Amino acid sequence: SSFQLDQMNTSTDIAAILNITPNHLDRHGTMEAYTAAKARLLDFQSADRIAILGRDDPGSWGLRGRVRGKLLTFSLSPLDEGLDGSYLDDGLLAFREGFAYLPLLRRDHIHLRGDHNVSNALAAFAIGHAAGLPLDAMLTAAEEFRGVPHRLEFVREFNGARWYNDSMASAPERTMAAIRSFDEPIVLLLGGRDKNLPWGDLADLVHQRVEHVVIFGEAAGLIEAALGPRSGKTRTQVRCEGLREAVKKAARVAESGCVVLLSPGGTSFDEFTDFAERGERFKTWALELS
Repeated sequence: SSFQLDQMNTSTDIAAILNITPNHLDRHGTMEAYTAAKARLLDFQSADRIAILGRDDPGSWGLRGRVRGKLLTFSLSPLDEGLDGSYLDDGLLAFREGFAYLPLLRRDHIHLRGDHNVSNALAAFAIGHAAGLPLDAMLTAAEEFRGVPHRLEFVREFNGARWYNDSMASAPERTMAAIRSFDEPIVLLLGGRDKNLPWGDLADLVHQRVEHVVIFGEAAGLIEAALGPRSGKTRTQVRCEGLREAVKKAARVAESGCVVLLSPGGTSFDEFTDFAERGERFKTWALELS
């Protein structure tokens, strides 16, 4: 947690910063302060420790000059010469350290949606290697892992539409990753409480990829303003008081072959105790549809 990092004056043997995108600005105030909090993981490492930074994320990779020990990385593309870590090359996950090369597994053996989950698997391989975990155990875990609750969790199929719970997505960047995980037409449930984060990039992506938007919660007015008038691919845009009403509205516009996606972009605290309660309520209300 960046909240804890803000207070710390020590670090871990292995420090991994996967990405730095806008989040928790209601606490930190600015991206510079948020980045500084994350960077404390590196600042208190000693020269015999290991840091792992995401090569594809400008925020994370921008901290490489602060690494005091060994640097490993991970990327959805082949690594530049001189870099060590895990990467994707022509559909194959692999690991490189010095002159040693190790093929890992095919991308289609990862049973999770989206490039961001492939990136997460690459990060996990880099962390596991740094920790000295057995390769066979890591490969088995990667192939058998089916995800966690509230993160692109399949809930049900109803009238030909597939419903997904991504309640853990409490920042616009996380919602963008969820949207990019689907090729099907999307009905998006968007809302909750804002964390003083920018919504403009998400709004642009919504107009490119989302057919129906159902907005709910405390930040509904802010999100409506960011989205502006309907344009691009977006056919309908409606506003609700709370999530239960949003579920009913989503069911009315969902068509066979589409995806109904709860990926709010805001926190749950306007209506629920945490993202887990929000996700459980969403699943309950979706399963009650008949």
